[in-house]
Amino acid sequence: MHPLAVDLFMVLSGFLMVLTWKTSDNADLSPAKSGLSFYIGRFFRIAPLYYFLLILSALMLTQFAAMHDVILKTFPPPWISVDADYSPQTVWPFTSFEWLVLHVTFMFGAVPGMEATTPLPDWSLSLEMQFYLVFPILLVLFRKLPWLLLAIFASVIAFFAPRLFGNYLDAGIFSHFGQPSLLAYRLNAFFAGMIVAYWLKERDAGIVLSLNRKLYYGLVAAVCIMPLTKLVILAYFLFILLATGKWQFLNRLFSIRPLRYLGEISYSIYLCHVLILTPIVYWLINTTPFVSYSSTSRFLIAVMIISPLVIATSSVLYKLIEKPPVKLGRFFIQKLYSRSI
Repeated sequence: MHPLAVDLFMVLSGFLMVLTWKTSDNADLSPAKSGLSFYIGRFFRIAPLYYFLLILSALMLTQFAAMHDVILKTFPPPWISVDADYSPQTVWPFTSFEWLVLHVTFMFGAVPGMEATTPLPDWSLSLEMQFYLVFPILLVLFRKLPWLLLAIFASVIAFFAPRLFGNYLDAGIFSHFGQPSLLAYRLNAFFAGMIVAYWLKERDAGIVLSLNRKLYYGLVAAVCIMPLTKLVILAYFLFILLATGKWQFLNRLFSIRPLRYLGEISYSIYLCHVLILTPIVYWLINTTPFVSYSSTSRFLIAVMIISPLVIATSSVLYKLIEKPPVKLGRFFIQKLYSRSI
């Protein structure tokens, strides 16, 4: 998953969690049941599709590994020097008990060396679940401590995380994460989204923000996004304009039916696209003059073939695998409500 997409996804997650969290002032639920309803909802939203595709990956593990090796051999990663002897050997340790426990609990991203051990692009999913785990604590901290202090803390640990825990191919002082899958890498991105949500909640509550308050919001947000790339910072400002309704034409654009539908199936797109991309690119390499084309032509050909297949597959997964468990999760949440009345 592209780093820009991951960072924006984390910003959006922090934003949505603040807006959707059922706080303790809800008349129907106690704080404990409020938290439980949150975790029930997120589990039934995320886990069923992930477990389904994880099982599918296990059933086709040998084939996917072989295709993955051919693709890497044909198009070596940019960090691999041109070497005729380069022979990738993909190993996904599905048979390991540790692997099974960590993936069932979504904690694999918090263990060095386990963050990229499936054919799925799931390391960012573990990062997301780590955020969900600490989110109730973060809400308390945002009520008790100065936001600027929290923003500085999150940005400082994000700045030092690559040096301490590794940065892709480079090992850190304490460990080596091949992907920024530990919460310390991106806590600041979650905070950046939370700040926008808090601003909206105050505005929607009819609170008139003073100039000093607005400047404080801006300062906290700026501190949160400082460790991110320039492109992500630009995208963050566009996100603020969109979230606060400053660019109405963008709101209207994203509300059209096709784009709304893509948003609905986006989780399926995210999880299944590699499982479709890999065999298609393997097929192109072995049955067409695909390799001889320019990189731009290869990209366009792959996109034209893969995109409709990914969207069609994601639509099926959304209807058959995603939606039923979400309804089941809502059923359990309603049971919590009924017992609280």
